[in-house]
Amino acid sequence: MKKNIFAVALLVAMASAQEAPVVTPGGTKVSLYGRLELNSAYENDVTGGLWSWNAPSGAKGDAQGRTSLSIARTRLGLNLDGPSKEGEPGLKGKFEADFAGNSTYSNFNGTSGQNGGFRVRQSWGSVNFKDLGLTILFGQTDDVVNPLDPPAVNPSSFNGAGNLGNRRPQIRVTEAIGPVEIAVAATHDRTYGYSVVVGKDAAGKDSSVAFSDANAPSGPAVQGRLGLKTPASWAGEKASLSFGVGGLYAKSEAANADNEHRYERPEPSYMFGVDLSLPLIDILTLTGEFFSGQNLSRYGDGSLGQSRAYHDDGGIKSIGWWSGLAAKLPASLSAGAGVGAESLDDKSKSNGKAESNMFIFANLAYNFTSAAKLTLEYVNLSTDYSVFDKTDKTKYDKSDNRSLDRFELNFRYDFK
Repeated sequence: MKKNIFAVALLVAMASAQEAPVVTPGGTKVSLYGRLELNSAYENDVTGGLWSWNAPSGAKGDAQGRTSLSIARTRLGLNLDGPSKEGEPGLKGKFEADFAGNSTYSNFNGTSGQNGGFRVRQSWGSVNFKDLGLTILFGQTDDVVNPLDPPAVNPSSFNGAGNLGNRRPQIRVTEAIGPVEIAVAATHDRTYGYSVVVGKDAAGKDSSVAFSDANAPSGPAVQGRLGLKTPASWAGEKASLSFGVGGLYAKSEAANADNEHRYERPEPSYMFGVDLSLPLIDILTLTGEFFSGQNLSRYGDGSLGQSRAYHDDGGIKSIGWWSGLAAKLPASLSAGAGVGAESLDDKSKSNGKAESNMFIFANLAYNFTSAAKLTLEYVNLSTDYSVFDKTDKTKYDKSDNRSLDRFELNFRYDFK
């Protein structure tokens, strides 16, 4: 708790509420920004965590519902600019944190309130060589691939249900050539815990060695994206169309001292994806993403959040997508709606585990001012669980479908 208080105090001390940025003695411009947010929700079943990204196994719609109220997504951030002299490359940086470091519903860090744990979201510095169109970034920020989110207030951003991507430490190089942008990054990649059969014990049973060094990969993952951004004059002077294709690869090999079994590792993680943001008219924008890949639980709960530990061999292959519409309406109103899903291929299914997950949402927001709004949102999550054929356990005779309804009232006050 003391660390959380100190971190917040440090943020506030480094910037003031003035409209103009604070200029430090060294010449760096520091601007404070953030948001105050309350997520209050009712779900018609009891789930773990402050928010749900799937319908829990066993939910039949007759369980007692639950309510939750949380400020965990309240954010504080600092934008940094400079210093740099004439002829030197430009410098920028960002530090951003929230209070969702522990998403457990009942008892954050030993406290009785739903206040969460201090969590760093963004922490990076970048060097921009303007004449070359080249930017090098060092630190933690969003994944390069599939950078968009649905126009929803749902705290999960529908990770594990068709939306991929998260944040992680990385070294990123970006080259801008007119409207085209090429980005490549070496990123931190957490590896899976798993075991390898190494022989038989005295009773004739398989003897295995466990590898669970989940935070020590033998090498970084690689992500890349080719993007295009061009003006969409038909939707207004400031509107732009963006389209991108990207992919990632990670060897999924954990560093360990066991040379004998060094090469007996899980299948690698890989992914191919596309993203699109298309203004249709000045008040209506279409966004969406698609991806296909393998072993993606470390990338925004892809692969339906499942790791290889649930499978005897091979990788967990899946396809995911989502599409959303955002609209600006009269009378200070705005709205959003969307649908998305992720599903595993047949060889990646496991008895009792999710094989597909789908979401549908719609929301309506009233904007008190340009900085504060109240949003009412409805979400339906539909999850299919695999069931083995009773006579042939290599096949599935049906899927067990579960459904969850979530009604959310969200208040958000942005400041900068």
